[in-house]
Amino acid sequence: MAEAGTLTVETKGISQVTPEETRGSPRALFGLWMAANVEFATITTGALATGAFGLSATDAIGAILLGNLIGAVILGLFSTFGVEYGLPQMIQGAAWFGQLGNRLPSFLNFFGGFSWFGVNTIIGGYALEYMLGTGLIPNIIALCVIQVAIAAIGHDLIHAAEKYFFFLLVAIFLILSVFAATHVGHLPPANPKLLKNVGGTSGAFILTTSIIVAYVLGWIPYSSDYTRYLHHTGDRAATRRAVFANAFSATFLSCVWMEVLGALIGATVALSKPSDLFTPWMPHWFHAPLIIAIVIGTISANILNIYSATLSSLALGFRLKQYQAALLSGAIGTVISVLAATNFIKNYEDFLFFLGYWTAPWIAVTMLAHYTRRRSRIGRGNAGFVAWIVGIAASVPFFNQYPLFVGSFAATHPGFGDISFAVSAVVAACVFLALTTSAETVAEEVAA
Repeated sequence: MAEAGTLTVETKGISQVTPEETRGSPRALFGLWMAANVEFATITTGALATGAFGLSATDAIGAILLGNLIGAVILGLFSTFGVEYGLPQMIQGAAWFGQLGNRLPSFLNFFGGFSWFGVNTIIGGYALEYMLGTGLIPNIIALCVIQVAIAAIGHDLIHAAEKYFFFLLVAIFLILSVFAATHVGHLPPANPKLLKNVGGTSGAFILTTSIIVAYVLGWIPYSSDYTRYLHHTGDRAATRRAVFANAFSATFLSCVWMEVLGALIGATVALSKPSDLFTPWMPHWFHAPLIIAIVIGTISANILNIYSATLSSLALGFRLKQYQAALLSGAIGTVISVLAATNFIKNYEDFLFFLGYWTAPWIAVTMLAHYTRRRSRIGRGNAGFVAWIVGIAASVPFFNQYPLFVGSFAATHPGFGDISFAVSAVVAACVFLALTTSAETVAEEVAA
């Protein structure tokens, strides 16, 4: 088993990890995914349920539990693929979408990675502005330098950083949760005015569930990037079980915790920037620790965004060394964060949520291809790419990214909320099955 220093710059790129290069324990995934999700952005996602859509606290908690159960199971399963193949997540797709077809989802993952990096960095910039009184733009640039440096060094430093971020973030947000539990006088009731905007209780529940699922699905194209080096001591099955357990439990616990907290607070507070958490019932002495946690939470999520964007850029064929690709991704993300902070580009976060709809049919095709080992009838990988595109197209009428875009079906049937993720996944799966054949069938045809 090869050991690499934490501060050694990773040079592996997108090549397959050999058994001699494996290292680390699946237990590291628990701290990694907890640290990535115990942050302000996860809280604001949960706040949408009550603050924007008008659900009661009990309905919001139900949607949060259901959405995260679905998302965490999928993330746990995809995390095991890294142990199976020893490859980054998006590189695996070349076998199922074709060498050329795989470049489009890789580009979308590359684009989404540095874009979310840029948007999230603004949260940390606002937090530093509140705590230090320094300018927003200098804060953003300073954070970008730190985050990109960690991602450029690579895999081992990211795992080490997330391990320590985990303890700090959990401790501070536990205190915040205690304050919220003791000072929120009652569970938020339903808000009929807000519910009316999104098709009533059923529409709000389904819309909340889809957004909660979408939040986790955004991590899925990254999942194998942090498991491909794991040491399996010759027993891949046992390692895969441990990988699933740690990735699932950390994602489910962290997202449910933060999103329920957001739902409770968001019914009375508009959580648009970190200082909005400083409600009258929060003691002043806790402001500084909470700001520190928000900044650390930004970093913990963003080093994953840049690292996985880096691997996706290499999947596109960029002829760069890994650290150079990380610097490129970080530079683009820095420009986006500055432009968004100065309102040069607006509603970028809504656009990124909208862009994320590509993941559900991609996930459906990838899972079918992995677990069934079916072969394309229309050329190697073409079936996966065609099924993915058809799945995206079929789901457009069901989009309900209120108020950014509402599809024709969603507009006339608001009580269905947003079912585009389910529609795109089911359609893509059906098309993929129609355009592929089982390995047994191929063998019979060859024999005949």
